[in-house]
Amino acid sequence: MKIGIDASRYRHDTATGVEWYSYHITNGIIGEALKRELNEVVLYAPREFKIPKELEHPRKIRKRILPARRLWTLWKLSMEMRKNPPDVLFVPAHTLPLIRPAFSVVTIHDTAFRYLKKSYSRFAYWHLNWSTKYAVKHASKIIVPSSATKQDLVQLFKCPTDKIVVVPHGFKKNKHLDEDKVSENLEYFGFDGKENPYVFFVGRLESKKNLAKLVEAFATFVKDHPEWRLVLAGKRGVGFEEILDKVRELKISEKVLMPGYVDEQEKAYLYKNCSVFAFPSLYEGFGFPILEAFTYKKPVLTSHVSSMPEVAGDAALYCDPFDASSIARGLDKLASDKDYANELVEKGLGRLDEFTWEKAVKKTYDVLSK
Repeated sequence: MKIGIDASRYRHDTATGVEWYSYHITNGIIGEALKRELNEVVLYAPREFKIPKELEHPRKIRKRILPARRLWTLWKLSMEMRKNPPDVLFVPAHTLPLIRPAFSVVTIHDTAFRYLKKSYSRFAYWHLNWSTKYAVKHASKIIVPSSATKQDLVQLFKCPTDKIVVVPHGFKKNKHLDEDKVSENLEYFGFDGKENPYVFFVGRLESKKNLAKLVEAFATFVKDHPEWRLVLAGKRGVGFEEILDKVRELKISEKVLMPGYVDEQEKAYLYKNCSVFAFPSLYEGFGFPILEAFTYKKPVLTSHVSSMPEVAGDAALYCDPFDASSIARGLDKLASDKDYANELVEKGLGRLDEFTWEKAVKKTYDVLSK
């Protein structure tokens, strides 16, 4: 069996959740193919990329680099599918090519754009809406990371339930990071968490992450906890100015730190030294940061909407993301009640067993090989 994989979203230097998913699930499928004598994998991408040395194989694992500046999926990948189609094509992100083999599988990570239209540019909304409708109509199978996303596809896009397969993402802590190593950037701000405990958030700084409400909640919280700070780490996204305006409006600029995009080493350091992890997002298809916080033994405050309860289970404190006072009460509870916070930490460690890349890869490979 020849398995084709769209590797255009394979991890890059500033990878986000979708890129990390593509990286891990692609590597896992390659590993499964190497165990089987008759299987081979072709990786399609618009530019050269590296896979781990242990996954290289001159005959069974091949890369097809198809350069194109625009419309790579709809044009270049489609042409390749016409000339040299694999037995099955797997697209780890949203967009299926116009031409594809008879059996094609796509992962749809979320439908946030339908709920939070203002958080997307006009073109981004149009493209996501079109590509999701196209996948619902033309994909043989659709993989989703949560039952919440499955329900959205059924309700919003009338997707047949038997076409959807729920495969929760895996998670594995990077063992090669030195969690005590701090960059000059972070050292300047003093993020050791000893004298100044902090609430930590990591992700794109955008409106759909609900960070303006988190800032508003923190302004209330910090009145009773003046030694605390709020750290918002990540690249700027749609709605960043609203977050910045809220910080200025509430006059807490000295308490809210935004170090920008942090690499894996810096992120590990910030997780290790924070006191509370806050993730009051308005919508998530899955929620990798919750599991990351669990691995670093941190109490988590998150939203009671979309997929967050599926991921966190009984190991997080939930808040109403639309109510700043609810978020503030949650922060106060985790900062003040150490026994409760420690109880959540223990439960969080237990939740990690539910989400492994081995499980995700096995279920995904089963879908591809049927």
